[in-house]
Amino acid sequence: MGESVHTPTSSFAEELAAIPGGEAVNKCIQCGICTASCAVARYSDEYRPRQLIQKILLGEREEVLKSELPWLCMTCRLCEERCQEGVSPAEVFHAVRILAAREGHVPLAFRQVMAALMRDGWILGDSYTDFEEEDREDLGLETDLGWNNEFLHRLKQYLPLEEDE
Repeated sequence: MGESVHTPTSSFAEELAAIPGGEAVNKCIQCGICTASCAVARYSDEYRPRQLIQKILLGEREEVLKSELPWLCMTCRLCEERCQEGVSPAEVFHAVRILAAREGHVPLAFRQVMAALMRDGWILGDSYTDFEEEDREDLGLETDLGWNNEFLHRLKQYLPLEEDE
């Protein structure tokens, strides 16, 4: 027998399948091994990768793109390793996030993290204290952590973000 591909039941699944990472959504048979393997699902009553993929296959485009759920995937890839159909929900959700971001549906918490990253060059900039600076100096490491300012400058040209959030 050759590799079976399960035809998506929606144009939304086909749209995601055209984005790198989303191709395998067509192969999902809704067995649930992804949810059973998921570390996030273990601690969340709402995050269920199987149900999220089901919504994709059913064409619930707006609900999926506006949801925070695809953004909760930690990309640990346990689901991918255990999936007998070769589906990577992590990659599918990455494709969902690409599409959601294109349409302006990035959850506030993620926009705030990105704004901090774009502003400071790293997420924990406010936590850098004299103690860390002294430790870095003792280890012979650079104490001025503005080393990525040029990278940030170039990145900001391509990814303008609102920093007032």
